[in-house]
Amino acid sequence: LPFVAQAGRSQYGAAIRNVTARLNQDGQRISGRADVAAYLPFALHSVLGNGGRLGIIITNAWLGTEWGDSFLEALNHYYDLKHVITSGAGRWFTNSDVVANILILEKKLSPRQGSGSVSFVVLRRPLEELVEEKDQEVASAQIELGQAQFETMTIRSVEQDTLACFREYGLGGNAQFVNCDWVLRLPLVPLSDHFVIRRGERRGMNRLFYPNKDHGIEDEYIRPLAKSPTDFTRLVGPAAREAFSCSRSEEELRALGHHGALCWIARFRSPSNIEKLGRGNMYWYEMKADTLAELVMFINYGDRLFAGRLNPPAFIDQRMVRLEPRGMVDMDLCHALLNSSIGMFMMEGLGFGRGLGALDLSKDRIEAYMNILDPARLGRAQRAKIKQAFLPLLEREVFTVEDELEQADRREFDDTVIETFGLDVLREDIHESLRTLVGIRLAASA
Repeated sequence: LPFVAQAGRSQYGAAIRNVTARLNQDGQRISGRADVAAYLPFALHSVLGNGGRLGIIITNAWLGTEWGDSFLEALNHYYDLKHVITSGAGRWFTNSDVVANILILEKKLSPRQGSGSVSFVVLRRPLEELVEEKDQEVASAQIELGQAQFETMTIRSVEQDTLACFREYGLGGNAQFVNCDWVLRLPLVPLSDHFVIRRGERRGMNRLFYPNKDHGIEDEYIRPLAKSPTDFTRLVGPAAREAFSCSRSEEELRALGHHGALCWIARFRSPSNIEKLGRGNMYWYEMKADTLAELVMFINYGDRLFAGRLNPPAFIDQRMVRLEPRGMVDMDLCHALLNSSIGMFMMEGLGFGRGLGALDLSKDRIEAYMNILDPARLGRAQRAKIKQAFLPLLEREVFTVEDELEQADRREFDDTVIETFGLDVLREDIHESLRTLVGIRLAASA
């Protein structure tokens, strides 16, 4: 089903309102930010007989978004969700950047009917290799029977009560395509218990506020800026870019002889820019850059997963999320735990993969669901042991997940975390789950 941008929703307005009214009558709702295709299972519900099946191809965004949570709740009211099928061998539709899932749904006799287990299926072969009818029948039989041949697909069956436990950690969607039962045995606490989680500055017109080199602006109006994960080559480092931050009037700048800033402002002065960038009690060219970040996460990860640390603290862009400590927080320890393979898996599992391979996250999902191993479980000597094992990772570049998990210092660090916390999980299992989940996402960019 085609993706419909927010701007195109108006032509479906009446249909969406009708479905929404029906859902509301039954005590259900879907977030207004849901894709248009998310309303179709409910629009088609009345044409199915009891026990009838519906197969629908839909964007995978429901796996890692707020609207996806309400979508799944409503689905479970009307349907028994049987199968969620995704591709681990590239996108199914090359004319679109949207990554798709297949949902197989069975209409319930009544909302009181319980739901069975859900099988999360990853097809390991491109559809081009399943063009023969015999191959399709074999693949379909494997899915229906829950008996997979690894070279064709993997199948993970999850009971509804287990799925509900995962949803408390924001892992009820994307993460379920791989073995992640070990997560439920971890001593986790919400990241928000230790940090206030805020998005970076959103001002608009990056050409004005994020000048390139040789801009000629006086130094006092330039602040260090971190803009994206690509600015980080290591887990700790200085901000790599510059931001323009001037709270003086143009009259004050002229009186001070600060012609660099004046010329820069003049370059962007136009009626449309003045109207678009105007804010109350601020000059149209003004951006406050006095809120600094030290520990940061990102809303669009690529083939590297990590939490960065800015030294010295710096101004950050809206595509980043700053973690402001609540009171006395052991920043060294929390930085280490976020960058453990467990922390990396939690990051990956919270989001969903876009067509070009990027992990789509949000500040709200990080705030609501991101968990880390509980620092309060550790004594002073245990904290020191983990931080000591983390030091070698700070002295080198951050590698892609595939290469990162092959590093000896990475394996030693993760082993230290597992041993120190006394976790009932093997490092090899964590690494395999993480490697496979990231691989599914990156396959969509092939």
